[in-house]
Amino acid sequence: MTLRHRFTLRSVSAGAVLGLAASTAVVLGTTGSAAAAPIDFDCTVPVLGANTFAVDVTTNAPATAPAGTTFSPTVTSVMTVPDALADQMRFFFTPDAIGGTVQATHLVDGVAVKTTITIPKTAVPSDGPIALTGTGVMPAITAGPEGTTHQIVAGAQNVGMTLFNGATGTPFDIPCAPAAGQNTVIGKVTASAAPASTTTVKAKYAKKARKATITASVSAAGANPSGSITFTLKKGAKAKTRTVPLTGGTAKATFKKLTKGKYTVTASYSGSVGASSATTKLKVR
Repeated sequence: MTLRHRFTLRSVSAGAVLGLAASTAVVLGTTGSAAAAPIDFDCTVPVLGANTFAVDVTTNAPATAPAGTTFSPTVTSVMTVPDALADQMRFFFTPDAIGGTVQATHLVDGVAVKTTITIPKTAVPSDGPIALTGTGVMPAITAGPEGTTHQIVAGAQNVGMTLFNGATGTPFDIPCAPAAGQNTVIGKVTASAAPASTTTVKAKYAKKARKATITASVSAAGANPSGSITFTLKKGAKAKTRTVPLTGGTAKATFKKLTKGKYTVTASYSGSVGASSATTKLKVR
């Protein structure tokens, strides 16, 4: 899926050009469907004060993701400083390159997460517009139960931009925040049906300790399953059970004081992805 917010410049001073360059990545790190209109951000440019900008950004986040799976969207921002404004920047600051790092805040279902956006050192042409591209990867998002819609909202940004003249760079810190009274929802990802899981089980009996150890593992494509395993040891009409939380995809249970004979061992998984089970045999001597 592609998310877009158009970049427009609201101020034409040379300092505002710097502010725009710095705010290139103002809402990088977003996912999901596009907002209906550009989002205005109020930024404070050193010495030159407040400037307001609108933002354009793309992301490869999916519109839907299977329940229980995780995804880390890669985000890209491409900003072009128009010809006339680029000329002013060249006149006042004489930069030959621009680079920067942005610590972008996003709210995923109301919880703040941080995304580091990097705008690599980019050469400034002698004339014409200046195009700046920034990219970053959001922290992993795990899709909830089927039907859950995860909402991503733009938040405050701390922008660190450097204008280079040769080996010398002039850094600028520019704080930005969404302007009040507007829709700042910038992405939605809906959880689809959970992927199928596969459960495997192994059973081992230690005669000296008179103890059986049962270990089960659960896997699912694109997911880190959570939930629990119910272990059942059955001999004839009698059965013993243990329910153990899954940790790192595995669960282990022990059964003591087993009588001699042949047992059927079943591990049944239920949790964040599709249910599954596996069976093996155990002989107690």
